[in-house]
Amino acid sequence: MIIISTNIGTPKTFLWKGKEETIEIYKKPTNEPLYLTEKDVSGDEVSNRLNHGGYYKACYWFSAEQ
Repeated sequence: MIIISTNIGTPKTFLWKGKEETIEIYKKPTNEPLYLTEKDVSGDEVSNRLNHGGYYKACYWFSAEQ
């Protein structure tokens, strides 16, 4: 396996249908080394701890091959 991109980000808040929403889908590539713990990736922020981050959810991969 070759890693071609490691992306991190911070939550963004915006108005959607009159309601304030916070999401963390907007990630950007980084060239800095990362520290991966059981629950988090250093430098990456998560706003929805119910569905993101934590045990078995701190890091995920996408295959470049189809």
